[in-house]
Amino acid sequence: GVGFAALAFLHAEVQPGIDYLLDLLGFGAQAEGARLVITGEGSLDEQSLHGKAPIGVAQAAARAGVPVVAVCGRRTLDDAELKAAGIQAAYALTDLEPDPARCMAEAGPLLERLAARIAAEHLHEAAG
Repeated sequence: GVGFAALAFLHAEVQPGIDYLLDLLGFGAQAEGARLVITGEGSLDEQSLHGKAPIGVAQAAARAGVPVVAVCGRRTLDDAELKAAGIQAAYALTDLEPDPARCMAEAGPLLERLAARIAAEHLHEAAG
């Protein structure tokens, strides 16, 4: 009710939350000159394509001319869907450990392994 009232009487505008946050944080200016943006989500899936943070981050990074990769707990999107959404690659914890319970229990070490892989595949090659 309050949202509708704001739209009707205060001439408010509906805006995706991620767009508001990225604007508030000055993401575009901060991304300029970056070699890579890493975004993430627990589950990178069909719902992610409909206004979730990783896609908003990918769109904002694209405007700054910066490539994007995603880190997630699990992934159900294929490479073509990711590329269409502006994400070059996605790295899932379940790629390293298929048991979801172990992924949650060992998230820190698994994320460290993914970070090393991302650096090797996306940053070292750009530096050379």
